[in-house]
Amino acid sequence: MTMSHDRPLTAEDLLASPRGRSLVLGLALSGREDEFDDEGQALTASARALDEFRSAVFIAGYLADKAKGAAVAMYLGEGDSEPESGAVTAGDVAETLRFVTPSNPNQAELEHAMAEVIGGAMYWQPPHGADHVAAEPEVREALRLFAEVLIGTGLLDAWSRPLDTENQWALAWDDEEHRGGLPAMFTHPAGPIGQAESRPAISLADLFSSAEGDGGKLPWGLDEWLGHVLTTETEYRHDLAKDPNDELSGEWWSTPPDGLWTSTSTWPDQTPIGVELVEDDFGLERARVCRVRLRQEARIAEIRWPEDWAQLCRRFPLDVTAQRRYVWFETTGRKGRWVIPDWSRVAEDFDGVHVSLAGYLRTAGSVVEVGDHSLVEASPSLPTIGNTDDCTASLMAGWHPDMTFWLNDVVDSVTEVVEWVYDNDADAWQRPPTQ
Repeated sequence: MTMSHDRPLTAEDLLASPRGRSLVLGLALSGREDEFDDEGQALTASARALDEFRSAVFIAGYLADKAKGAAVAMYLGEGDSEPESGAVTAGDVAETLRFVTPSNPNQAELEHAMAEVIGGAMYWQPPHGADHVAAEPEVREALRLFAEVLIGTGLLDAWSRPLDTENQWALAWDDEEHRGGLPAMFTHPAGPIGQAESRPAISLADLFSSAEGDGGKLPWGLDEWLGHVLTTETEYRHDLAKDPNDELSGEWWSTPPDGLWTSTSTWPDQTPIGVELVEDDFGLERARVCRVRLRQEARIAEIRWPEDWAQLCRRFPLDVTAQRRYVWFETTGRKGRWVIPDWSRVAEDFDGVHVSLAGYLRTAGSVVEVGDHSLVEASPSLPTIGNTDDCTASLMAGWHPDMTFWLNDVVDSVTEVVEWVYDNDADAWQRPPTQ
């Protein structure tokens, strides 16, 4: 089911959202390597303009971080002194940006810039100083030309399309310290992408090891997840009743529970999007991905706009005000009623929830307005001291771009298993040569 139209991203969409601005800023900060020497010194007038812009962003971001009380330090060269407050303003950043010439990124450069954006996404502390600077009106307006150039490349045209059910890949990390996912994926022979017809489909029963005697912990079901959220909310309300001003930091994500099937599609070169775009990345370097065959009747909720997320929250609201109150205030500056979708109820109407690349850029990290105060049941235990508004809102946090969470049993089989390894020299995910 689609709850919104699939209009392609616009420059205004990018500039209106935290992740979109980060993407545009990152591309504006990049430059042609041949315009700098081996020591990073600018060789051309355009490179010198870019160098000045980079310096302005760095200093302004540092000062913004410091003003928010972040534990930051600047390493100074001989004879240098630490910049004082106001030494470089948002207006200064915007002025230097006007001398930088936008360039058309290619697909590889766009993917790299997106990976930087996703890797830096945080929902448990204030935004990075550079993100704060990019949100200032004058800088945002100066970034408009760069956003328009990016849109003009056409590389983002397909990012609002609905789920490609014929090209879905689930992944399991194969790093020693972070191994996770489906057990048999690590022992089943891997092969080249696109040769599924030469091998029989893998039975789902073969992908799950027996829980008896292995000491493993079974993943939560949706009902168990709901019980955990409700219990946690009660506990936080109890603690806040003792001290309403206590800064209690809780869970920051708004995803369904771990243990459900998740999948993404691929980039044009067939690299799974899920291995490149990972929020809260631990420096993962090995993965196995399996192509899943889905049942045709699967019902999909598409998240392409903040309003799509808001609709899920209105239809299936789950109050998390107390447990998200402080941690989401840190990242948004807002205190008030917070809800997330009750995934146990969403599963009654939808089998999967897909956040498109465009939906991620438009929605992730933004305060999503859901409704008025009546959406959350009135209660004496509901914390209200210091609220910045009287509304109900939500935050889409912890989702990866193009990710689909499968809430119900709609994965029919696995048709391929492929290894991927991160090549530090190439700064890219690649298949091992044997594949």
